[in-house]
Amino acid sequence: MTGGTGILGEAVVRRYLEAGAHVAVPVRDSAKGEALLAAVAALVGDGDAARLLLLDADPADRAAMDRGVEAVLTRWGRLDALANLAGGFARSDPWDLDAMERSWAQNVRTAIVATAACLRPMRARAYGRIVSVGAFGANKGGKDGAAYAMSKTALVRWTESLAAALKDEGITANVVQPSIIDHPENRKAMPKADPSKWVRPDELAAAIVFLTSKDASGITGAAIPVVGRV
Repeated sequence: MTGGTGILGEAVVRRYLEAGAHVAVPVRDSAKGEALLAAVAALVGDGDAARLLLLDADPADRAAMDRGVEAVLTRWGRLDALANLAGGFARSDPWDLDAMERSWAQNVRTAIVATAACLRPMRARAYGRIVSVGAFGANKGGKDGAAYAMSKTALVRWTESLAAALKDEGITANVVQPSIIDHPENRKAMPKADPSKWVRPDELAAAIVFLTSKDASGITGAAIPVVGRV
């Protein structure tokens, strides 16, 4: 899964480990990777039995992701699911092309590159689950969020196309669309808001883990709102 060292990422990693899954996380910042490992250490296990693998890889770098996938296959023999969590938000004007390109690289390129790398073993086994994180608020463009809305909307259309292309191969693709996620940065940015109405990371993590499970075989090409109590 990409984006595993963020606040949502830690919640998703924890959910997977609690469910008995083995988890590989591409990491660009080794310090953040070590912090993630420390946070979930009680669930990981030791030595060759450890169920969390940190990969030195940038999700936007295809060669690095290909090497990461090979490491997963060497370690565990198969790759069942991919959760695309990597991404970011920044305010932008509708005419700011540089912002558009940065947002595309963060929110779309990372998902496409990671998925392309993971599809080879998934297609070979005729089984796979892919889920990406969009944004409910990006369903409509706003004054200061053109680049973000563009990239997150593109992620939905890409997911629909991906699901259609893979529908006969045992592989599903979906996108979750959270509203505001309750984490310290959002609380700091919106001190007058009521965070009890926001989506908790563990709530969004539960939806992601379900969509990458065998039980979600009938759901593909869907954009699923996860909006908490807003």
